[in-house]
Amino acid sequence: MNPQVIEYYENLFKNEIMQKQFDGARKTLQELVEQFLGQDEAHHTDIHAAYKNVRRELIG
Repeated sequence: MNPQVIEYYENLFKNEIMQKQFDGARKTLQELVEQFLGQDEAHHTDIHAAYKNVRRELIG
């Protein structure tokens, strides 16, 4: 796994979550994961790791 890629996707997920709080028109976190997996096949494990890290951070 690539730590820079994981951090990049974590930041994308967090940014999207913050935008959703402001305007409510953004995608869910799961929809984002599916979108990113479809766009970046080379980094599937990194995307999943970033998703798990963000979920863990949100849930506590």
